[in-house]
Amino acid sequence: MVTGGQGLPSGFIGLSIDTRTILPGEIFFAIPGTTHDGHDFVAAAFKRGASAAVINRSQRERFAENPPGLLIVVDDTHKALLDMARYLRRTSDASFAGITGSNGKTTTKEMLYAIMSVRRRVYRSPGNLNNLFGAPIALGRMPENVQYAIFEMGISYPGEMTRLAEIIQPGIAVMTNIGPAHLESLGTIDNIVRAKFELIDHLPAGATVVLNNDDAHIMAEARRRGLAFVGFGVDNDCPFRARDIRITLDRRISFSISGQLIELPVLGRANIYNALAAVAAASVWGVSPEDWAAGLASFEAVDMRLTLEHYRGLDLLIDCYNANPESVKEALRTLQSFTVKGRKIAVLGDMLELGEMSDALHVEIGRVAAGSGINYLLCLGPHSAATVDGARAAGMSADTIRHYTTHQGLLTALVGLVRPGDMILFKGSRSMELERITIGLKGTAFAGN
Repeated sequence: MVTGGQGLPSGFIGLSIDTRTILPGEIFFAIPGTTHDGHDFVAAAFKRGASAAVINRSQRERFAENPPGLLIVVDDTHKALLDMARYLRRTSDASFAGITGSNGKTTTKEMLYAIMSVRRRVYRSPGNLNNLFGAPIALGRMPENVQYAIFEMGISYPGEMTRLAEIIQPGIAVMTNIGPAHLESLGTIDNIVRAKFELIDHLPAGATVVLNNDDAHIMAEARRRGLAFVGFGVDNDCPFRARDIRITLDRRISFSISGQLIELPVLGRANIYNALAAVAAASVWGVSPEDWAAGLASFEAVDMRLTLEHYRGLDLLIDCYNANPESVKEALRTLQSFTVKGRKIAVLGDMLELGEMSDALHVEIGRVAAGSGINYLLCLGPHSAATVDGARAAGMSADTIRHYTTHQGLLTALVGLVRPGDMILFKGSRSMELERITIGLKGTAFAGN
C-alpha cells in the first residue's frame, strides 16, 4: 500500500516536502535531511493548508498529545514519497518522456513542451524538480487530463537514475549530451556515462531512445550496446540533422530539418541541439513539422539560461543558472560570436561538484577564455583562482585578469570598468549567485553615464 494501509485524505491536490512552497490541499511528507528535519515543520504545513502529513513511526510520540492534523505514520517518509509517486505514475493515462544529460535538460524540456502545446494537453515537470525528491512532487502536481507528460531527470549519484526511471517509466528517453558534471560524486566521465545509461536499462518495453548523434561518449556507449535509437545532431548524418544554420542580425538562430525551416528566438549553438532533441521526441509522438516550427518560434528562453538583456548601453549575457566545463565553454563561444562596439568582459564564477578534477578543469576554462577574444576576465570564488592561472598561462595580460572573493568586491570593480557598448557574460554555478552582480550593476551608476 502507498501509505502502509492508512487512508489518504479525499481530494488531495498534490505532494510537498517544503512548507515554503506547499499549496493548500497538498500532503506534506516530513523528510529528515542533513540540515533540517521535516518533522520540525509539520505544524507549519498544516497552518499553510496541508490536508495531511506523512511522518516517520519513530517521530510519532512527539505528536501524540496534540496532533496538528491528519497524520499518516510510515516506517520511512522518503520511501513513502517514492511509493506515492509510483502509484500516481501507474494511474496516469498520459504518455511520458524523460529527458536527461549533463547540459540542456531544462531547455530541451521547455522546447518539447512548447511544441506539444501547439495542439495537445501537455504537462512538464516544473523548474528543477528532477531528482528523487523533486520528481514525486512534480508527479503530484500533474493534472489528471494530461495527454503528454515531459519530465526532466537529473542525478548526482550512481543508482539514482535507476530509481528515477522505475518511477517515471518514460515511453521516450532523451539524452542531450554527456560531460564533466557531478564529478565529485560520480568520479569519472565513464561513471557518468554508466549512470546516465541506467535510464536506458530500465525503460518499459517498446520505449524509444533519442540520442545526440554528435556526442562521442553517448555514441560509443550506444555502439557498445548495439542500441537502436533515433539520432539528432549537426555534424554527423542522422534522422534529425540541422542544416543551413544561420545567425540573423539580431543573433537569433534559424536552420532546417528535413526541409522544415526552424527559427529559434534564443542564443547559442547549444540551443540548436536542444531544439533538435525536442523535435526528435515530438516526432516520435507523431507531431508534424509545422507544429515543430510553430512551437519553437513561440519558445521563450528559460530565466538565467543564456539570455541577453540590454541595459543603459550595456549588453548583458546572463547564464547564471548552473555551470560545468562544457556549458562555460559554450557561453564563451556565444560571447565570442558577437560583434560589439565596446569591450567583451567575462564574469565567471566557480564550477562546483568537480571533485579532484576541479583545479585542472578551471585551468582549462582559463585557457579557453584567453583564446576567446575577451578583453577582461573577472573571476569569483576560490576555485576560480585556477581559472585566472589558466588564462595567465595562456598569454592573457595580467592587467586584464582579476580575481575576487566577494560579490561586492567584483561588483565594485565591474562598475568602475564597464562603459556603454560593452558586452558582459555572467556564468557560474547556481550557488555562486552571479545574478547578484547583474542586479547590483543595474542599481549602480557606472563609468560613462
